[in-house]
Amino acid sequence: MILKRLFEDDVLNIERIMIREYRRLELSVPETHVLLALFSISRKRKTFSLAAISRRIDYDQETIGTIIESLYKKNLLTLALEKSKDGKSREIFDLDPVFQRLQTMFEDDLKEQQKAISESQVSQTLELFEQGLGRLLRPHEIEEVRRWYDDGIYSHERILKAIEQSEPRISVKAVERFLTAMIPETVEIDDEVEQILDSFYRKIR
Repeated sequence: MILKRLFEDDVLNIERIMIREYRRLELSVPETHVLLALFSISRKRKTFSLAAISRRIDYDQETIGTIIESLYKKNLLTLALEKSKDGKSREIFDLDPVFQRLQTMFEDDLKEQQKAISESQVSQTLELFEQGLGRLLRPHEIEEVRRWYDDGIYSHERILKAIEQSEPRISVKAVERFLTAMIPETVEIDDEVEQILDSFYRKIR
């Protein structure tokens, strides 16, 4: 998990992320405080201790125990027994579920934003076709244009260039011929997509 690696490398501001995203994680403020205490402890050790948590936040151990139980039920915390080299057992905690939940949230956000950009680009292309043809596109033509974007073979700029080259006898088939005849290119990240990616990385740092 990239978020966990960034945290372990001390380049991820988990405190800021948790404060900003705790509602989307369906956490209460006390639950967030306990998780932040556990993140702090995890930088040094994985041994679970109510006393260690209570030294970092202003809650008594009974309250902390209730919150830990709630986090466990929400699948945001795992607890397990581990045997040390001397044969003694100790309870350890793992915050991987939090990292995974956050990463899934951010990836979903990114997909939604990229989907919005793709839809905008498809709409622009369909409009250019309809202007050039002087009519509405047929369902199979719309499906073909959408396939260009869904397959990710051609960049938006390349599609627009093919439409321009096919004028004045524009058609979906003509544009596709221009697309396949063009020298294969590496599809570069669209400026808008690049901005979203930048925003994503700023969000997690």
